[in-house]
Amino acid sequence: MRFIVIWSYTAGRRALSLDPIIGTLRTVSTVAPLASIRLFRARHLVRVLTVAGLLTVLAACDSDLRTDIDNGNDTPVDLGNLPLSGANGSASNEQLSLQVGNGAGITLQEGASNPIRVPISIERKSGAPASIQLSAVIQEADKRKYTALTFSDATLGASETSSTLSLQLAIAARPIQPQSRTLIVTASDGATPLLSTAIDISVSPTELPDVYLLVGQSNMVGFSEDNSKRAAAGEPDAPDDRILQLNVTGNDRSHYATAADFTDPASNHVTGMPLTPALDPLHDGFDTTLGGKSGQRIGPGLSFAKLALNDTSADIYLVPAAWADTGFCKRDSNPLPGLGWNATPKNNSALSGTLLYDRAVQRANIALTETGGVLRGILWHQGEADSDDLACAQAYADNLSELASALRTNIQPDARGTTARGASADVPFIVGTLSRGSDVRGDLLPFGEAKQLVDDTLRDVASLIPLSDVVINDDLVPPGYACGEGSCIHFGALAYREMGRRYYQAITGLLPEN
Repeated sequence: MRFIVIWSYTAGRRALSLDPIIGTLRTVSTVAPLASIRLFRARHLVRVLTVAGLLTVLAACDSDLRTDIDNGNDTPVDLGNLPLSGANGSASNEQLSLQVGNGAGITLQEGASNPIRVPISIERKSGAPASIQLSAVIQEADKRKYTALTFSDATLGASETSSTLSLQLAIAARPIQPQSRTLIVTASDGATPLLSTAIDISVSPTELPDVYLLVGQSNMVGFSEDNSKRAAAGEPDAPDDRILQLNVTGNDRSHYATAADFTDPASNHVTGMPLTPALDPLHDGFDTTLGGKSGQRIGPGLSFAKLALNDTSADIYLVPAAWADTGFCKRDSNPLPGLGWNATPKNNSALSGTLLYDRAVQRANIALTETGGVLRGILWHQGEADSDDLACAQAYADNLSELASALRTNIQPDARGTTARGASADVPFIVGTLSRGSDVRGDLLPFGEAKQLVDDTLRDVASLIPLSDVVINDDLVPPGYACGEGSCIHFGALAYREMGRRYYQAITGLLPEN
C-alpha cells in the first residue's frame, strides 16, 4: 500500500506546512522540488518560457521501497554490494525469473518533473516462495543521496507477477556533469536474496542555470587599478557566452533616493533588459549605446564564474549586489540612513540598517524568477567598514552569522524547493580575508584591535556558519600583486583574478561531487 502526496508551488509563493500530513505516515521519502524549463539563447540572453515547480513527497508503507535485506542479524545487507545473478535487467535461477525494463538501460534527467517508470515482472518456478519482496538501490553509494526509488508494489503475493519502479533524481546542491549509475534490483523471500540484476542509468544534468550572489563592499564590487580591465578576445577579463548577469542599476542616489527603492524591482535592475552578458565592472549597468560597459576596473566575480564553468553544463548567472564603503556599522560617508548589511533592525547605536540586505534578497529573487535558475552559492567580501569601531567589530561575528542565515532562508525557493532554504541549507557561503598590503600610499599593518577582530572572524567563519569557508588573501599584495584604487585596502586586478579562483576552490571544496 502506498501514499503519495503531491505539493505544487510557484517561485516566491509561501509554502504551506506538510507536517500534519507527513506525521500520519509510517515512512517518508522526500524528493526535492523539481522544475521543468525551456530555454533559448538570443544575443547572449536566456529567456525563460516555462517554469513549473513540483514538490513530491512519497511516503511508503509496508515496504514499498527497500534498499537493504534483513539477514537475521543486526546488520542489514547493502543491496549494492550483493553478487549479481544477471545483467541488463534480466536474471533467472531455478526458482524465479526477474525482468526489469526492456534491457535497454534507463535515461534519467536531473530535476525532471515526472519520474521514469520501469516495469518489473517475475515468473515463479518450482519451489518459489509465494511472497516475493522487491528491493532497489543505486550501486554507487556516493550517488544515492538525491535519487528516489519507489515501487508501486514491493511485495508480490502468490497471484501477483508485476510491479512498477519509479525513479526520480532531484537537483543536487552541486552541479553535476553527464554521468552513469547502476541500478540494482533484487528479489527476495523477505530474508534471503534470491536473485538480482543490474541495469545502467544514463544521467543528464538539469538544464537550469547556476546562480551566484555577490555581496559585500568595495572589494566585491571591484576597485582594481585604473584601466586594468583586459577584456579583448583571449584576454583574462573577456566575456564568455555562458556567463551572464542580472543587469543591475548603479550604486548611486539617482536609483536609491529613498529606503523603498531598495526593494523596488524597477530600481534594482533594468526591467527592459534584465539579463545581459557578464561584463566587468559587474556592478555597472549594460550600456546599449556601447554594446557593453565603459568601466575599466574589475572584481573577483567574473574569474570565479569562468572556473565554475568547469563543473557545470549549464549557463551561469551572476547577481551583483555589493556596495562600496558599507557594512553592518554606520558610516558617516553613507548617502542614506539605514544603508547597511544587517539582516534585522538593531538596537546597537553603532550599527546601521537593513537596506543592502533587503536589496540583495530582492536582486536574487529577480534573477531566480527571470532565469528559473538554481542558487548555487553566496560570495561575500567585506569587513573594512566594520573595522573602525570596536563596538561594530565585537558584533561582527553575530551579524555575519545572521546575514548568512537570513540570505539562505529568505531568498525565494528555486527549483530545489524549500529543502534548499533555511539557516543550514546546503548553499555555500564563502568569505575572504582583508588586505594586508602596503605600497607608497601607506601600510595597512599592523591591524588595530577592531580590524584584527573582524579579520579573525572571517578566518574562523567555518566554526560560525554551516557550510562556509574562507579565502585567504594574505599573499595577494605587493610585491607579488599590486594594490588597487585609492589605497591597499583594495586589491589589484591580478589579485582579483586569483581571488576569484580561490573562491571557486573554496565553494567546490565544501560540496562533494555527485
